[in-house]
Amino acid sequence: MEFEEKIKIFASKIKEKLKHIDTEETTKTALILPFLNEVMGYDTTNPAEVKAEYTADLGAKKGEKIDLAILNEGEEIIMIECKSANIELSLDHLSQLYRYFNITDSELGILTNGVIYQIFTDSMKPGQMDKSPFLEINLLDLSERDIAELKKLSKENFDISKIKSKVDDLKYAHDVHKILSAEVDSPSDEFVKVIARQVYDGVVTKNVRDKFYKIIKNEFKEVINEKVEIRLNNALEKNDEDNMINGIESSDDDVVTTNEEYEGYYIIKSIAAKVIDPERVFIRDFKSYCTVIIDDNNRYPLARMYFDNINNMKIELFDKFERDNQGRRITDTYSISNVSEIYSYEKNIIKTVNVYLREIDKKNN
Repeated sequence: MEFEEKIKIFASKIKEKLKHIDTEETTKTALILPFLNEVMGYDTTNPAEVKAEYTADLGAKKGEKIDLAILNEGEEIIMIECKSANIELSLDHLSQLYRYFNITDSELGILTNGVIYQIFTDSMKPGQMDKSPFLEINLLDLSERDIAELKKLSKENFDISKIKSKVDDLKYAHDVHKILSAEVDSPSDEFVKVIARQVYDGVVTKNVRDKFYKIIKNEFKEVINEKVEIRLNNALEKNDEDNMINGIESSDDDVVTTNEEYEGYYIIKSIAAKVIDPERVFIRDFKSYCTVIIDDNNRYPLARMYFDNINNMKIELFDKFERDNQGRRITDTYSISNVSEIYSYEKNIIKTVNVYLREIDKKNN
């Protein structure tokens, strides 16, 4: 199994495990050790490779222990300080890891609560751990870049010289990312002034700054959404082109649309007709689901019907208009016992239609 697949499978199980974790020890046994073994490839059953409660002499603090140490031929390469999954990591948790890193030959230090992994090295001063991580990974919010960087730390790929050669770039990228993320959530006065001075000719007073704060915060979201939309549209267009080149239709020729799917389609169409010409509402059927869309365009889905098993029917709605870290639409899926229950989601469907109409109008004007 490829590394990318292993980490995605592991991450998909974390939320369910978190419901049953309330101590540091359970965090280690349920999340951290399985992650090191199943994903990163370290043999957690071999104390010559992964040692729990690792002891090193710390001057007056002889006998103090670090939670986990990863060893290579008896030499420390990674020190790991573990916290409970229900604790938010902070600088207060670094003291022990910092001391251990500085008196051992370890190359990396990791602070983790089983979900967040903060990874440190000694980029500023050899032998002395940096005060901030060069890499921070959230297993519940993984990007492709996160996966690529974690792969370099796995047993199979571990090469400290290659890792350290990129530390500066990663550290600065990590810090810049945090700053930009904070600016997106809440633009600082300095940032607001910089932008305002480029578009406003007068003096940037407090009232002007407050006005631009709201504008900039809203426009940040608009710009991000537009970028995501462009990337998704380009991907969809490329997929359509590839399908045409390979002679593949968007839907499956051997799919039979059932009576329940037609009934669901007509219900959704009648609901949408309250705000849009019903002739603009289309149905497309695929092997795994049947979808209802606006303008015969799969970028404007109203609902997906999973009616293959009439004893376990589900409907997926698209009224949230939020995206995950991979740029995919976040949706809600509901179980229904009969097709007529679709009427209970009229508000959700009407909301989706109205948002699409605004988007279409904006593009056409």
